[in-house]
Amino acid sequence: MCNQEVKFKLFLATALEDGADMIATGHYARTKDGRLLRAKDDNKDQTYFLYRVTEDAMKKTLFPLGDYTKPEVRKLAEKFGLVTAKKKESMGICFVGKVGIKEFLSQYVKTEPGAIKDQHGITVGEHDGAIFYTIGQRQGLGVGGGLPYYVVGKDMKKNEVYVTTDLADARLWSNTINLTSLHWITAAPADGATVQVRTRHRAPLVAATVRQEKDTVVLELQDEIRALTPGQSAVLYDGEIVLGGGVIF
Repeated sequence: MCNQEVKFKLFLATALEDGADMIATGHYARTKDGRLLRAKDDNKDQTYFLYRVTEDAMKKTLFPLGDYTKPEVRKLAEKFGLVTAKKKESMGICFVGKVGIKEFLSQYVKTEPGAIKDQHGITVGEHDGAIFYTIGQRQGLGVGGGLPYYVVGKDMKKNEVYVTTDLADARLWSNTINLTSLHWITAAPADGATVQVRTRHRAPLVAATVRQEKDTVVLELQDEIRALTPGQSAVLYDGEIVLGGGVIF
């Protein structure tokens, strides 16, 4: 939302109205002829967060860091005496600052404790709000027993969180992805096209075949992926080019 509505829409429009020809941001990404491209530093690449930008916005945007690695950027900052040369990286939510996501959501969403149930239907713990848990989550569950537990599902109506100790649990793995709320930066991939897909920041790219449907896209994955989470985004790539993506449902 920050990138889509603020930086590459309102901020860009204001800059152009004030006489600027282009804007520049500190994202690790690249652009060429209106296309969004992955950054040189794949470990820092931020295109996963930028897939909802427009072709017009990319034609008016510069990404000065896109052709550098993070260590190279720090060396340049030191060379030019910038105070940010040794500044720690920011991991906060846009415009929220140091407030954690759980604390932030608690201000707007009413939550109640509920049961955490394992793969056998046995209650093994209590959660403090099902909305705070994501598929595949292992840390912060508060479930004892000496074994690692992974979140495999939630029932918001029953206010229950479901976990498993079995990494082979079918509920943890997916070989297809269903996408809605689609957005393509230049053009939609053709039906039957082979693409690469990323389902979270820094996740490995997985090859997939596109199946176009009326208002949705189905991606048939070459390899199964773990912890596919409804509500999160899946971003499609053709090599270094970001095609766009959609919301997993």
